[in-house]
Amino acid sequence: MPTPAKASEIDELVALLERVRAAVLMRTEGLTVAEITDLRRKLGAQNVELRVVKNTLLRIAAERAEYGDISEYLQGQTTIAMGFDDEVAPAKLVSDYLRTARTGKPAAIKAGILERSPLSPAQVADLAKTPSKDQLRAQIVGAIQGPLSQTYGVISAPLRDLINVLEARIRELGGDPAAA
Repeated sequence: MPTPAKASEIDELVALLERVRAAVLMRTEGLTVAEITDLRRKLGAQNVELRVVKNTLLRIAAERAEYGDISEYLQGQTTIAMGFDDEVAPAKLVSDYLRTARTGKPAAIKAGILERSPLSPAQVADLAKTPSKDQLRAQIVGAIQGPLSQTYGVISAPLRDLINVLEARIRELGGDPAAA
């Protein structure tokens, strides 16, 4: 039976896990406090929360939140980055940070969680390469805007050419094209 403090921490983790769209479990033993703070700040800007958790409490919370079995990934120190808005953000941000961080002892991704199911570290790396929702929206807008601007150019070209011909004729006759 967990103590009241641990029970409240489990309840808090369950509430967070029920809201999470995606999460990344990682080992951060090689990171300094300053590096963890920097990572937490970068993640927080994208609505991703970083927490160092006890493995047993996380296992119990995951079971209560009806997640797939993640117990095989819960060895050693575990830090979880939980994304609430975007499924790709936690994997992308953590992968980018760990790739660029200069630590004495390498921190590593242990696993990921997507749709309440565990992901292997390789699957997390693949997820990190996926474009974010904002990038996909920009690609869709670009795909629509390009043909529309070409269509506008094709449709407006005859009218523009007619105006140019009329202005040239007015100048030829000695008139002021601006007055026409």
